[in-house]
Amino acid sequence: MRRYAPERVAPGIEKPQLLIVVANERKGRTPMTMDMKDMVKAMASMPEDQRKTMMRQRLEMFAGMPDAERTSAMRQMMEAAGTLPETDVRKLVKTRTEILCELPDQRRMTLMQTHMGLLKQMPPERAQMDMRIVQAITPELKPEHQRQVMEMMKMMPMPAMAGAGAPAGPARAARIPEPVKRRPWWRFW
Repeated sequence: MRRYAPERVAPGIEKPQLLIVVANERKGRTPMTMDMKDMVKAMASMPEDQRKTMMRQRLEMFAGMPDAERTSAMRQMMEAAGTLPETDVRKLVKTRTEILCELPDQRRMTLMQTHMGLLKQMPPERAQMDMRIVQAITPELKPEHQRQVMEMMKMMPMPAMAGAGAPAGPARAARIPEPVKRRPWWRFW
């Protein structure tokens, strides 16, 4: 295995990330480049504290990007996460949700609006899975984060329920149609 001088490896790279750097170099990539799928897969397999550190860095970086770049980068990350098993997606969604709760309001809203916009462009099953996972992990969060998640969900449109022309904003409860009164079959005249 090849060792890197400290200047060749970015500050903050821990052992699991260093292994990815070495694996990428063997695939012919430069030590600091990493395919988004590899990065997301590696993030899902990291211990929680390392995953949280790396995800926070990514989300902070996304929040500081111009809209088009942020949308492109987040789309790549969401598509890469979509290739993982649901248990790994759950880990990533839980970590993302915890970090979003800790971010300042403006950054949180910027990231959430981009995320929800991308979910609307994806198949409804993907959006439903994302919302289902968020609802499932909410009880596992700290009480203050649970309240924030509930507030965030009220403010954002439900992409799985909204159609292409649905207005932005909280999802409205669908009206249940009243049953149609029919004549008995024997009263045909």
